[in-house]
Amino acid sequence: MKVPKSKANEATKIAIDVGFRHIDAAYFYQNEEEVGQALRDKIADGTVKREDLFYTTKIWTTFLRPELVRQCLERSLKKLGLDYVDLCIIHAPFAMKPGEELVPKDASGKIILDVVDIRDTWEALEKCKDLGLTKSIGVSNFNHKQLELILNKPGLKYKPTCNQVECHPYLNQSKLLEFCKSKDIVLVAYSALGSHRDPNWISSDSPYLLEEPILKTIAKKHSRTPGQVALRYQLQRGVVVLAKSFNEKRIKENFEVFDFELTPDDMKVIDGLNRNFRYSKFSLYEEENIILFAPKWMKLALNDGHFIPILGFGTTVPEKVPKNELIKAIKIVIDAGFRHFDSAHLYGIEEEAGQAIRSKIADGTVKREDIFYTSKLWSTFHRPELVRSGLETSLKKAQLDYVDLYIIHFPMALQPGAKLFPRDEHGNLLVDPVNLCDTWEAMEKCKDAGLAKSIGVSNFNRRQLEMILNKPGLKYKPVCNQSKLLEYCKSKDIALVAYCTLGSSRDPLWVDQSSPVLLEDPVLCTMAKKYKQTPALVALRYLLQRGIVTLARIAPPGGAYVAQPRNQGVTRRILKSGSQQCRLI
Repeated sequence: MKVPKSKANEATKIAIDVGFRHIDAAYFYQNEEEVGQALRDKIADGTVKREDLFYTTKIWTTFLRPELVRQCLERSLKKLGLDYVDLCIIHAPFAMKPGEELVPKDASGKIILDVVDIRDTWEALEKCKDLGLTKSIGVSNFNHKQLELILNKPGLKYKPTCNQVECHPYLNQSKLLEFCKSKDIVLVAYSALGSHRDPNWISSDSPYLLEEPILKTIAKKHSRTPGQVALRYQLQRGVVVLAKSFNEKRIKENFEVFDFELTPDDMKVIDGLNRNFRYSKFSLYEEENIILFAPKWMKLALNDGHFIPILGFGTTVPEKVPKNELIKAIKIVIDAGFRHFDSAHLYGIEEEAGQAIRSKIADGTVKREDIFYTSKLWSTFHRPELVRSGLETSLKKAQLDYVDLYIIHFPMALQPGAKLFPRDEHGNLLVDPVNLCDTWEAMEKCKDAGLAKSIGVSNFNRRQLEMILNKPGLKYKPVCNQSKLLEYCKSKDIALVAYCTLGSSRDPLWVDQSSPVLLEDPVLCTMAKKYKQTPALVALRYLLQRGIVTLARIAPPGGAYVAQPRNQGVTRRILKSGSQQCRLI
């Protein structure tokens, strides 16, 4: 609906004169100068005082990076000519590429999303509240899981006061309303009267809520309009309602909802109109118009307070593949949204992995703190006096100051030396008698020295884990274990990390060539067809829904490590397996 900006000024003044005191706006609406002028005019002529008004604005999705949140709010305040807002909310739980374009697109017209942890955005919003720029803070368009991400955030200072969502008799949000009430979060309804039919946002064949026969019948019974009945329905459910109109007559009608009441039977009948129908089916959310969807905020909390992205990229390279292919691969997956990289001294590729990461930091794609880098202590470094040198060797190769996670690769120690697999004259591995508890103490010292933010283990069974967990004087327990012990690990608050998640790359050095091909399993193929996904995405989603951190490695059989045109699409589809767009039931 094309409406001149001057109409926003006029409509706001009329609404204040009628009695409205709650004004909902947003940076995205691009009319805050006009709305602010109207507010200041009505304050100046004595109709209201500033404290009588409740003004809401929203942080647009191109400002969700923590360092941009305050900037967005201050821009709104400057346009409004106000010192503070009463409520500032995150407009939507996804981020778009920062810049002056409200909806940034690439050359093909596809929307460019950004990779931002929504909890970091929330922390920045908390700081705005502490500075007095906003009295309250909240969210918009969040589902209950996205709300829980914030509610369960360690160190949460302020929980969201509200969640603003599309809500009307055709989409009554009963489950979300119940959840919000249980968490003392107010539900705020937009599109409460259906919609203004703007073709940019609304499908032209969507039903007209205000022509609904049941609403008309109830309206006639109460000598009201269908719009007033729809608004009253929400108020009696304890929902805060936003009613939008630029027509003076309808603005007045929308305010006349406090002098009548719907009966319990009326409420029950209107409840029955719910059909989970959304008016806001705008193209922004259509998958084909999005070139990146990598939810960095989908992380698992480790037991030491750090967070690990639930989807990681494995960096092992088959012998026949040139190591420089890994550099290309990591650059591609960083561009696609991966931030978690799993490496190891054993793999012999940490120089290449480090080079790729540093190049993407240098070109501004990511910052070091955006990357979660894992390395592993190889078995020839298990002696306590060698642990730090093992880690420092990896850091020197990767040219990093620290790793985010350092783990013991295997619970078995091998004889120290330059050889990865030391053997005697008969070809038998030379095992070294080292107490794992002593190795772990040396790992703890590496964490204290700031060389590793978190420490964990790999390929440990339950008894080996218990050796460490029951060690006298344990300072830090392992944050993760890459093995099959999900139930036990969860009981001990240890994250499980899965490798070989897609079966294997079929490298004959490691894999029996007669072993079954996981991605050809009929059950996975059938399920993939059902969800219109690939067997690989189903396999990854299966692990993610079990609460397992998942490492995915892309290597087309018989080809280079990553073939750009083909595998960048594969990478993005794998990232989408971590989103709510792909969910197994």
